[in-house]
Amino acid sequence: MERSRLIETQDFQCGCCAQGMRLWLKLHKFSLICVEGEGEPGQRHGGPGVGGQVQPAFFDLSEGFKQVPSTLNLIVSSDFIASQADNITCPSTYLRPDPGGALIPWLYTLFLLLFHLPACVLRVVRWQSAQYLSLGLAALSIALCIQSYISTGLVAEEILVWMPLTLMLDVGAMLQMVVLLIERERGPGRRMRVALWNFCTALGQGLGTFGARPSGREIQENHELMGDGNNVAQEQNLPAQAAAEARKEAEREDLADAFTCIAAFTLGLMLFVLQIYGLAAAVKAMRKIASTPLTVKWCSPSFRDFALAITTGNCDIYPVADSSSNGIGCINLPARQQRDWLVSTVAVLAATLAIEIIDMLIMRAGRGRTCRGNVEMNRPWLCMFFGVLSLAILVAFGIFHTARLPPGVTDVVWIYRKDPLASVGRVCHVNLKAPGLRGMMIGWSDGLFAGWGLPSSP
Repeated sequence: MERSRLIETQDFQCGCCAQGMRLWLKLHKFSLICVEGEGEPGQRHGGPGVGGQVQPAFFDLSEGFKQVPSTLNLIVSSDFIASQADNITCPSTYLRPDPGGALIPWLYTLFLLLFHLPACVLRVVRWQSAQYLSLGLAALSIALCIQSYISTGLVAEEILVWMPLTLMLDVGAMLQMVVLLIERERGPGRRMRVALWNFCTALGQGLGTFGARPSGREIQENHELMGDGNNVAQEQNLPAQAAAEARKEAEREDLADAFTCIAAFTLGLMLFVLQIYGLAAAVKAMRKIASTPLTVKWCSPSFRDFALAITTGNCDIYPVADSSSNGIGCINLPARQQRDWLVSTVAVLAATLAIEIIDMLIMRAGRGRTCRGNVEMNRPWLCMFFGVLSLAILVAFGIFHTARLPPGVTDVVWIYRKDPLASVGRVCHVNLKAPGLRGMMIGWSDGLFAGWGLPSSP
């Protein structure tokens, strides 16, 4: 067989082994044929020689080598052999996901959990005291969810940013406020539609008279009724004044309840719709990845300065690609984590919607009833329990992924660099560190706010 070109490779601590090159060539539809050494193509070649030196193995490329990308041509050429023998070490650095490829940082999830836990306790004991806190948390969740949908475009690669798995507690809170306010103001047994309409009417009437100032005649009549300390009319009108003040106070409370109920109903409906929309997007993304391989970028400051590719301790070769961040290079890895979370999102969202519907039915049917003594039935117990559990699970997964490199990447990798004007290249091995909390915060936050057009962090 006539050789088109011989390429000499050296198995430098599995930094550039035959198996990795064969895999890379296979992906680009080029054949790799073993012409020297024992074993089948695709196995590791080369071994200890005289003095423990690694002996080179020779491979032959079929016709069409000229079409091989320049990156591969530089990597497998003899330009790097001398540099490999020098065993150069580059400074240690981190490897973090590109914007949109990181799970929500555990610190953010922990803050959500710490805010929601007191709200859950208040909703059980004194639910009136937690109304405005619950409304604020629900509004924040809606804003973040909509922002994530817009920035990511609901693509499968960025499922870790836009998956709406933290909304269950907010939905339960809004549901509880609507049901209990209706029962308190309109009495149990009222249809929700009629009660909400009455609330809207009361809110409209209250806003129409809100801020109205008394006329001069009304002020004069009030002074005449008050009189001085010896006026008998003052004593006679005290009960009437107290009743009028009580009536005004009740009207203000009704107006506040009407506003709270309408706001809770609106926010709860928006949360429910966002969950359904996210479920539909996740199902669509699952169908797409069934036929299309899913990849995600992981980046490091070491993958720059004319870096062409890296090889891992598993003999895998990854060409260096550009990043959406400034001053950093990336490699494309199989998106195993994204695929798993996509399947989990579909399953968890379907269960979440079912739990919320069950809680609503229990609250409507269990008004005024207790269970096991003093436990009120008209509380979203399922939403509170599973909502807190989901946040705790996200915290645990966030800590787990923060301290680990992605699958397929080893702690030590070899980076191949070559200046376009240089005649030889340089190879160095570097110790990669896990992304840490900062890396996950950058990857998630930059993906969340990508729609704002702000420059990404390195």
